[in-house]
Amino acid sequence: MEKNILLIGANSELAQNTIKELKNKNYTIYSTSRNAGIMEKSVHEFHLDVTCEEDFIHLKERFKNLTFDTIINFTGIAISAPVSELNENELKKQFDVNLYGLLKIIKYFAPNLSPKGKLVNVSSMASYGIFPFLSPYCMSKASADILLNAYATENNVKVVSIRPGAVATKFWETSIELNKNTFENIQSFEKEKKFLVENANKNSLHATNPIYVSKKIAQIVDLKNPKAVYNIGLDAKFAKLTRFLPQDFVNSIVKLALKTRVNKK
Repeated sequence: MEKNILLIGANSELAQNTIKELKNKNYTIYSTSRNAGIMEKSVHEFHLDVTCEEDFIHLKERFKNLTFDTIINFTGIAISAPVSELNENELKKQFDVNLYGLLKIIKYFAPNLSPKGKLVNVSSMASYGIFPFLSPYCMSKASADILLNAYATENNVKVVSIRPGAVATKFWETSIELNKNTFENIQSFEKEKKFLVENANKNSLHATNPIYVSKKIAQIVDLKNPKAVYNIGLDAKFAKLTRFLPQDFVNSIVKLALKTRVNKK
């Protein structure tokens, strides 16, 4: 039996690879992005900026006669800055996309889920909150997971948080550009800034293969009763383990690892 599936933020590499996987699983695919017009004709494509309420109101009307078996949210940006230098407007930008965008998806599209449908949020290992200089991103992902879980328990809706580790996509290049002005205006943490940029460039090429992650996402979507949380990649599974350790111990390990990597020649 054919099923309807909606992908939000479908211009990301993970989303596009996931669409390729889902096409072989008898889904009718609906997608949204800020730059509609990139998908092939077999995909029903719509414009959506998750920070724009009017876009949601418009699509809510377009989707009023549709029932979705699954909704997957791929949207996300990563703001980077030391806490002592963090700009409030940049923090707001982070939450506008990663948290408030998810809230709008829940409010406007989740009512269209079938009785046994599921809402899937592509989160990150950053939701475990252990990464210095990435606190805005970590906070937004952790908050989104809390929001998703609360929605599930309040409404008896199946939700899934998928938390990959670093994935080799253009997300890292985009993040470098997004944080360029912030980094230029920060006068301290020179070694750390250089390391963050170098590490992002490295991740864009040598982190987990996005095709592998997309296959995992498609497999999870296809399950009748998936788990609430999936950690994909060894780095994500390590990040999860920190939840079971004393915070002082975790902080010591993170500081030591950062110092070692920053000073590595």
